Amino acid sequence: MEIIYSPQHHTFLIQMKSTTYAFAVNADKRLVHLYWGKKLNGINDLTPLCDNLNMKMTEGSLSRSLTNDRYEYHAGEFYSYEEQALDVRFADGVNGAQLVFRDYEISKDKSWLTVVLQDEYYPLIVTLHYQIYENLDLIVRHAAIHNEGDAPMILEKVQSASFHFQREVSYRLTHYAGSWGAEYQRKQQFLDVCRTVIQNNHGNTSGPHAVPFVMLDPWGKADELSGEVYLLSLHWSGNFKITCERSSFGEVTVTAGIHDDGMRMTLQPGGCYETPKITAGYSCWGFGGIREQLYDYQLDYILPRRCAHNPFPVLYNSWYPYEFLIDEEKIAGLIDRAADIGVELFVVDDGWMPGRSNDRKGLGDWYACKECFPNGLKPLADRAHEKGMKFGLWIEPEMVNPDSDLYREHPDWVLQSPTRNQLLTRNQLALNLAREDVLQYLLDILDRIITEYELDYLKWDMNRYLSDFGWKDVAQKQRDRLPVTLIENVYCIWQHMNEKYPELLLENCAHGGARADYGMLKFADRMNRSDNAFPLDVMLLHEGFTDMIVPKCAGGAGTLNGAREIPYAFRENLGFTGSLSIGANLLTCTEEELKQYRESIEQFKEERADLQDAYVYHLLSARETPYAVWQYVRRDRKAFTLFGFCHGRHYPNSMIRRVQMTGLLPGELYECVSDEQFPEEVGKIYSAESLMQIGVQLPLNKNFASVRRRFRLVEEI
Repeated sequence: MEIIYSPQHHTFLIQMKSTTYAFAVNADKRLVHLYWGKKLNGINDLTPLCDNLNMKMTEGSLSRSLTNDRYEYHAGEFYSYEEQALDVRFADGVNGAQLVFRDYEISKDKSWLTVVLQDEYYPLIVTLHYQIYENLDLIVRHAAIHNEGDAPMILEKVQSASFHFQREVSYRLTHYAGSWGAEYQRKQQFLDVCRTVIQNNHGNTSGPHAVPFVMLDPWGKADELSGEVYLLSLHWSGNFKITCERSSFGEVTVTAGIHDDGMRMTLQPGGCYETPKITAGYSCWGFGGIREQLYDYQLDYILPRRCAHNPFPVLYNSWYPYEFLIDEEKIAGLIDRAADIGVELFVVDDGWMPGRSNDRKGLGDWYACKECFPNGLKPLADRAHEKGMKFGLWIEPEMVNPDSDLYREHPDWVLQSPTRNQLLTRNQLALNLAREDVLQYLLDILDRIITEYELDYLKWDMNRYLSDFGWKDVAQKQRDRLPVTLIENVYCIWQHMNEKYPELLLENCAHGGARADYGMLKFADRMNRSDNAFPLDVMLLHEGFTDMIVPKCAGGAGTLNGAREIPYAFRENLGFTGSLSIGANLLTCTEEELKQYRESIEQFKEERADLQDAYVYHLLSARETPYAVWQYVRRDRKAFTLFGFCHGRHYPNSMIRRVQMTGLLPGELYECVSDEQFPEEVGKIYSAESLMQIGVQLPLNKNFASVRRRFRLVEEI
């Protein structure tokens, strides 16, 4: 791992574990892309791509086509018609930038690179930042825009990065789309001669209709375990745009960043704006290879350190038996029941605020209802702690009901235009988090409830999109920047909680999976995967989710829910694939059902260390076959768990093909150490080569059949 600059070749070489990324300064002092792919030996390997770097652009598009015009950061250069990363309007009305190379800096450990570009005429400075990590094939990029003049500049578009791919190659685009309850549905298409835009403009979410995460594979040849795959994931939780473009000349580019629709920023003299980061990666080992890189990245670098390598507790939520209708006596009894079956984290959900018997009132009044909780929530926290459980609480701080004390006192705190009617969604209005007084109010509220109720866990929900970006009585420049400031202040609050309460576990819940993105990932211990917990849907949801995010973060609706039409073993096995939560009404469960939950929780605690520090391979996809077969391989590759589910089989005598494993240690022996449903498999020993080349036959011969089979390296047993 190193970053090198060659003055002789005017070339930057970024060497990662198995990948090289390179760009250079051409004769016109423009920064141009050269290469991104399998690792090269060094600068000299790039010689064939440097032949035209010394050619100056003279005039017209013909000379442009003869020079390397693959600008590392598109900013409006002459005859550059691709999607721009930057569009600046200067005080004299001129638009666009002409950026030339000025300087660079490489960190001492050669893991950081900053390249400084400046406009040829205006006092505009753009710094491009690159970061790489030991043993990873990922680059994290972002840009910073500086105004070094004495007049304001308007940023009408400011993206995080531009990326270029090999010319005259047909690329298949993989992206994820969906809706509430149907998040992360994988979509694939070949890029045509046009712009394909993956975008979200709902104001305060990065999903679920689109997700800021795309992959490209040349000629559409990649599968789970082989083929080249490129990855781009934007660290942003609001409006975004990813533009994938194939030109008539066969040039393929991707430009990604915050959405420019309805957004502009005024950059004051001396001001600077830094874009969100974007993670880019490459693998020649298929989609599973990209997933390995992302899991290492998240577990070793991004996730909050308190949870990255620690097991996530088994959770129970008060919503299932009572919904809004809770009080001290009910919650106390439920805490006792949850503790009895082995739950480790008890969460009080919606309904704890004054008058909050439904979703029409009380939202925004974040103190315990005196009628329902005369002693506050502290006695319940104490009860949970006495039972050996952590105590958590639900909150939806970005929203307010009109029927609330908060709104009656501060009606000006919501997003609203003076000439438009207020639109309610779920009987809610959205607070204007861009206001400093609203931001401070929420920081104070969170500090109070976290300390007063001795919280170990906070579930942050968000249940409506934005429909009005109005903000009365402020300057236009503040209104123009509103969509960006809102998300920045959400991050500000989450950063505050992480820093002030380093042991507090945090759940990122946005009406299901509407903020399952890398912007929130660094703050959250658990991501609400979806509000949908129906097992057949969860299979598809989980495949999409785990393409992007480690499964230990996969939370949401209770995974051992009451879908009694589906066998319990199927639901249990599926529940073990994420962070286990119990989604049943414990008050109406039979003794036999409680016994099942107790045994499942006990077994999960035994297995979760292997499951929550593992790579996931989708050996058979629920999207493509009547089966889902997933292999969870512990990252040291000394243990693995095989999950299998049958969900849509139509022929009574058909049999699933043998399934080959992957990612095991060559030459080693693995023993089956447990299979609750098929104990005859326990004790069988296989070589890694047998498992990977011949595979195993799974008993998935009828709908709702399932299997969970654990293996360990023989020398570990």
